[in-house]
Amino acid sequence: MRLFVAAEIGERLAGRAEALIVELKKRVTETAPRARVTWLTAARLHITITFIGEADHARAETVLRVLAPPVSVPAFDLDLTGVGVFPKNGPPRAVWVGVQGGRDDLVAVQREVVSRLPTLGIPSEDRPYSPHLTLARVRAAPGLRAARLLEGLEKRSLGTTRIDAITLFESRLSPTGPTYVPMLRTSLGGPT
Repeated sequence: MRLFVAAEIGERLAGRAEALIVELKKRVTETAPRARVTWLTAARLHITITFIGEADHARAETVLRVLAPPVSVPAFDLDLTGVGVFPKNGPPRAVWVGVQGGRDDLVAVQREVVSRLPTLGIPSEDRPYSPHLTLARVRAAPGLRAARLLEGLEKRSLGTTRIDAITLFESRLSPTGPTYVPMLRTSLGGPT
């Protein structure tokens, strides 16, 4: 099974993200009709804390045990603002909404979660953590230009959501895309 830890954004912000996706799809169709883009659905929207990867049942049980105690970071509000792409230069590979308010708290959550995993042989990422809400993955980008896609959206706000827990998910792959199955919800605000 493929495992990852994420913060969920709630139904209200997921609805706003879906409306933004509709707008972005229209822009892609009008400006780069040959581009192939996979858009996320509301059920798949989340902010990844860390990707754990493949795990058999024994390893998954160990991950569950290690992630079960509450995270010491208190609950906080997360503000999702500003649409962008990765990479900054060249053809886009991903379209996302940035994390503004609550970013430092989310980074602290990520650090604590990642600090629990090395004893399980799960390596930490080589690149710095850059929290964001992925809206789409670009499979082929002929004609897709970031400047035209993002015009006027650099400061678009989806709003604020309360983060009071993180979730360990199993990602089940299928021809219609992954399904994210929650395995464990860990609350924030535990003992320091």
